[in-house]
Amino acid sequence: MNCFYCGNEIEEHAHACPYCNANIDSYKKILRTAEAFYNDGLERAKVRDISGAIRSLKECLRYNKNHTDARNLLGLCYFEVGDLVSALAEWVISKNLQFENNRADEYLNVLQNTNGMLDKMNKTIRKYNQALEYCRAGSRDLARIQLRRVLGMNAKLVEGHQLLALICIQDGEFEEARKELSAANKIDVKNTVTLRYMAEVKEALRAQNANKKKKRKENVIKFQDGNDSVMMPNTSFRDFLDNSRATVVNILVGLVIGLLICFFLVVPTVRQNANNNAANSLVDANNEVANSSTSIATLKSQVEDLQSQLDAYTGQDDVKTSYENLIAASNSYAANDVAAAAESLSTINRDLLDANGQALYDTINAAANEETLSTSYNTAYAAYQSGDYQTAIDTFMTIVEVDETYHDGNPVYYIAQSYRFLNDSENAITYYNKYIELFPSGSHVSNCKKQISTLENGTSTSSSTTSNSNNIAGDDTEDTTGEE
Repeated sequence: MNCFYCGNEIEEHAHACPYCNANIDSYKKILRTAEAFYNDGLERAKVRDISGAIRSLKECLRYNKNHTDARNLLGLCYFEVGDLVSALAEWVISKNLQFENNRADEYLNVLQNTNGMLDKMNKTIRKYNQALEYCRAGSRDLARIQLRRVLGMNAKLVEGHQLLALICIQDGEFEEARKELSAANKIDVKNTVTLRYMAEVKEALRAQNANKKKKRKENVIKFQDGNDSVMMPNTSFRDFLDNSRATVVNILVGLVIGLLICFFLVVPTVRQNANNNAANSLVDANNEVANSSTSIATLKSQVEDLQSQLDAYTGQDDVKTSYENLIAASNSYAANDVAAAAESLSTINRDLLDANGQALYDTINAAANEETLSTSYNTAYAAYQSGDYQTAIDTFMTIVEVDETYHDGNPVYYIAQSYRFLNDSENAITYYNKYIELFPSGSHVSNCKKQISTLENGTSTSSSTTSNSNNIAGDDTEDTTGEE
């Protein structure tokens, strides 16, 4: 055996580990206790006391979780009562604890190599869980049908037999419940749940038989004939009839009995068959819905993957076309035709270019933007000088949307000026503040502050009767550097 503390091998008769001096007497006692529980579980399994064997084997593993023989036997016990999932779990754990010379290999190979075994396990579990849901919802007929299918797939499922017997007990079908409990008892002879249900069923059957005997006794007439005790059926009704009337009465009674048989036996049977067919259809529909839901979820996942791939590709031009347009833009730029270069750049997808292509794209794009902004600035400033303030605002806005700091913030300043001349104090104050925020030390800061103070005090400067040159001269000194 090995020391529980250091793992070194020690002799059986030793009381302490010679390597780490750990006391192993208690450890030996624990191992012997685990072995005793294992032997008890093995003996119980041999006489088909499966539930008792499961309890003993669990106690064995509680004392020694590395006991692979106990785990393998516990898996066999679970497999015998139809709990295939628990059996598979125990064998997998056993395999991880002991990689070589382990019987769990054989059991796992049987499960894996048997066609449809794992799929059958999954279907059995799903159908049994569905039957439980039917029971909780009060649909005992649907639960009964589902359990019949489960037991058809896995006849050893003790819990399935027990649940079906419980449904039969609730419906008053004690004989049917007794058959299911007998089937469960053949698998696990000392299952406490089965035995408890069986005791209740026997008591109910005993009460029914007593009632039947009592009714039979009440239909018998007893009297003394001398020293003899005579028992005969109660035929007092016929005493009042003669032979001719008895024939007619018998015919009428036969007709009535036939009608009653038809009403109480044939009609309920037809209704029961119709209900069973409807219930079977409902169960099949639920199964189809469950399977279709799984298929729909799978298809949705595939659609989402394809959509993401499509989204990633959408909008991407052909790589060859992008490079051809880049070459055309480069040629136009070399010929100082910036407008044509900008038009060619608009048809290029920059993400499809390599590092060198992207660098050339950025160079040409920056030059095209500078040319466009310069042209727009000159146009807007000309409109401002001529007193067309709305055109100046619209054109300066196109520059600000691209670069607020262009030309030292003059577009922002002239927008504020134009709004002031148009008597739009609110927007004028907004853009004066924006210029101060962007250029705290700019050349127009003092005039911006002055105009903000004037506008906030309610006195605005009239622009309609003053020439544009006087406005410009009175408000700021224009920086014409870079203008054409």
